[in-house]
Amino acid sequence: MKILRTIHAFQPDHQEVSRQAWQISNRLEEKGIRSPLLTTVSPTDEGSLKKETLGRVRVTRVPVQWALGNYRVSFGMMTYLRNYHILHSHLYRTFQTDCSFFLRRSGKSRLY
Repeated sequence: MKILRTIHAFQPDHQEVSRQAWQISNRLEEKGIRSPLLTTVSPTDEGSLKKETLGRVRVTRVPVQWALGNYRVSFGMMTYLRNYHILHSHLYRTFQTDCSFFLRRSGKSRLY
């Protein structure tokens, strides 16, 4: 099973919601459930790696084309959003959740 966890921005040392997302994924990975974390990276996020592994969690940061507040549009995310069983988003009404709703295949993916 693969649970894709999304968050609009991920700085594990600075935000409680980021730490929470990472901790949930890391604990699922310990139990053998794949739970990568998908987030965005903007040009101002200097020093952020595009892909890294923190603990057991694979973190993928995809570039942002434009943003309006926390709504970060990243067309590169669309390829990742098709390949999961469950999507767990740490915010609602984000580009990730909106795209997942329309990209999911009936019966094969669930959006929570």
